[in-house]
Amino acid sequence: MRGTIASLAALALAAMPGSAVAAAATAGVTANAVALRPLSIVKVDDLDFGSAIAGAAAGTIVINPTTAARSTTGGVTPASGTFNPAEFQTFGGPAIVLIQLGPAPVLNRAGGGATMTVTGLTLDGPILRFLPAPGLLVLHVGGTLAVGANQLDGSYSGTFSMTVTYF
Repeated sequence: MRGTIASLAALALAAMPGSAVAAAATAGVTANAVALRPLSIVKVDDLDFGSAIAGAAAGTIVINPTTAARSTTGGVTPASGTFNPAEFQTFGGPAIVLIQLGPAPVLNRAGGGATMTVTGLTLDGPILRFLPAPGLLVLHVGGTLAVGANQLDGSYSGTFSMTVTYF
C-alpha cells in the first residue's frame, strides 16, 4: 500500500509543470463582541421584516420572535433576502425582570411619500421573568407589519424601545 501511495505521489509531482508555484488565498474575518454592564440592556439586532412584494390587496408580514420564521398574508408575497426578530441582551439578577415594549412604530419611507405601521410587537416569552442568579437574559421581539395595497416601493424604517426593570 505504501508503495502505491508513494508511486501516485511521484506521478502527481511529475505531472506538474516545472514552473508550478504555490497558491495562497486570504480572507478577511470580522470579530464581534457585546459588552454588558450589570442592569444594562444592549440591542444586538434590529427587527427586520425583510423584502416583500406588495400586491393589489393589503396584507401583513409577521416575524415570529421565538422561531425567527416569517409569514405573509393577503396580497403580500415574500421576496428573498434576510429577515429576523430584534435581539436584546441584558445582564442582572438574581431578580424578577419586567420587560416592557414601547409603542409599535410607524415605518417611514426613505424620501417620504408613504408609511407602513407595525400593528403589534411580540416578545418571545412572558413579560415577567425570574433570574435566580446573576446571568445573561436574551430577548427577541417580532411583530406584524401592515402592508398597504399597492404599497409604494422603497426602504422603510422606524424605531421602538424596550425597557427592562429589575426588582
